[in-house]
Amino acid sequence: MKKTVLFLIAAFTATGANGAELSDLNTGKAALEELAPSAALPIPAAADNYDFSGPEKAAGDRWYGADSRQARMRFNSYMYYELPEDYDGDVSDLLSDPYHSERIRELVDLQLQHMYGAFTTHPGFVDNPGIPSGDYKMTLLGSEKAPEENYARIDYSYDDIVVFSSNLFSGGSSRIQFVLPRDPANVYKKGIPSGGRKNRCTDEHYDSEGDFWYFWNPYQDGCPLDGGDLVAVQTDLKPIPMTRDTYPDYSRLGRGGELKVVYLVGVDEGFQSGDLGRMTFNNAFEYLTEAGFEAGVNQARKKNLYFNNGRQNVSVEMLLLNPDSPGFAVEAVRGMKTADIFIYDGHSGLGGYLNPERLAAYSGSALTLPREKYQIFVFQGCSTYAYYNSAFFRLKKTGSDPKGTKNLDIITTGIGAAFDVGAAVDSTFIRSVAMGDRPSWQTIMRRISKAEGENTALSHVNGDEDNPDSPN
Repeated sequence: MKKTVLFLIAAFTATGANGAELSDLNTGKAALEELAPSAALPIPAAADNYDFSGPEKAAGDRWYGADSRQARMRFNSYMYYELPEDYDGDVSDLLSDPYHSERIRELVDLQLQHMYGAFTTHPGFVDNPGIPSGDYKMTLLGSEKAPEENYARIDYSYDDIVVFSSNLFSGGSSRIQFVLPRDPANVYKKGIPSGGRKNRCTDEHYDSEGDFWYFWNPYQDGCPLDGGDLVAVQTDLKPIPMTRDTYPDYSRLGRGGELKVVYLVGVDEGFQSGDLGRMTFNNAFEYLTEAGFEAGVNQARKKNLYFNNGRQNVSVEMLLLNPDSPGFAVEAVRGMKTADIFIYDGHSGLGGYLNPERLAAYSGSALTLPREKYQIFVFQGCSTYAYYNSAFFRLKKTGSDPKGTKNLDIITTGIGAAFDVGAAVDSTFIRSVAMGDRPSWQTIMRRISKAEGENTALSHVNGDEDNPDSPN
């Protein structure tokens, strides 16, 4: 998903964090507004016996962002699981039953997915957005009979490295509150008023059940959900120190005197002249030629650019593609396997378009990356930190590089990326790494942040913690 300027189409040191009841609240009233991050919500007694001590995750140190911070987020919460009519066992045994345990895990994961909507559209987060990662640790803690008929309460713990706007961290650690659907399996249909056809708790245009978790907002006028449908969570964001003075490994970026860039742009809705992806494609080409790149092929959907920076010949291959097509998957796989720098700008498809399994299915072969080749990937789409980060580092892992970061750096976004500034962001990045001045990652990300302007996507670089501390 991406966004435009006018319309979003795209997520204290902790001593305890828990889910709280909201049964007496109504989402349309001021009482529910008090669950915004600026409000006070007492922490229930730490009865869950969850250990919040221990070392930071290893994944947490590979990161730098100009206007965002990475943080550790942990909490205990619960959801309601609707018992099948034929279930006659003890509710406390649900988690030891393979069928129910798998189904419960799927539903807890679905409930947690709703943080994407909570951290971008709910009160308190609109101006301070954030996103969970795709690598959280969730542990089921127990099940018990819920007060409601035919429901079990499932308790669990959550542990993650998240990215939030740096605005939340002016005083160091930050305490936040948010809500999740108590019954994730049925929350979508509850968002449709009696006698109505349209869900009133989500985006006006992207209102399908499959998109609901990404756009849901029970604070919207007319949303029929009330406090009894929600679980309140309070937790603390513990910021993780950012890297300083790290550089792309310029000495290894490109071989044989040539730096190859493959730059794919995804169309927004089609290939027509007003398409926002086409606008990005054409504008980026114009910006790069104005910067001194020499134009080669200049077709409607394929362009080539060349530049010599004094050390290398730089080639930029640009393609305008439908990201939902097999042809896109084929070109993406080719680019990732062969390029020194691979860039994608366009819709994320809620994580689907560049998913390695999808790329393998559409291209006909499993995606493999050259493990000893140093590469940079740039994913300029919505919420790409959660979708397109760890999966590609895993493809670079070796015995001497267990995290996969020595030969790969990845730029991802925390929230929705804007088509309006996509060309400026992409061309800023290409000029920074290809034209010979060899800036640090911190300088590059500040330049990208400036190019984003008010349309920040909380862009950041991952994998730079083991990079050189000088440009040579």
